[in-house]
Amino acid sequence: MKLAPYAMYCVFGAGPAGEKLGCAYVALHCALYTARALALSPVAERAAFWSPVHAALQCLCYAATVLVACAFIRWYMAVDGVYVVEFDPPPQLLAVGAAAAPAAVEQPPSPPPPAMDMC
Repeated sequence: MKLAPYAMYCVFGAGPAGEKLGCAYVALHCALYTARALALSPVAERAAFWSPVHAALQCLCYAATVLVACAFIRWYMAVDGVYVVEFDPPPQLLAVGAAAAPAAVEQPPSPPPPAMDMC
C-alpha cells in the first residue's frame, strides 16, 4: 500500500474535521484561481489590485500544502521512520512452515551465450 494516498485519506477523510479541512483546502485553491484570473485583467486598476492578492493567496496555498504534507500527515500517520515491520515468528511456527513447504526444484544451469563473431 502506498503511504501518500492513505495519509491524504487520513487527513481529509477523518470525520467532520477532515471534511472541513478538505473543503477549506479546495476553497483556498479556488480563490487562488479566481484571483489569478482577475490579476490578468486588461484593466490596469483591477490588475494592480488583484496581483498582490494573488501573490498572498499563492503563499497561503504553499503554506497549506506544506502543512498538510508535513504536519498533518506526520501527526495522523505517526511514522517514526520505520516503514518495515519485522516479524520474528516463534520456532514452533517455523518448524510447521518448513515441514509444509515443498522441496525446492533445482533449475538446470542456463546455456552459455552464443559466441559473437564481429568480423
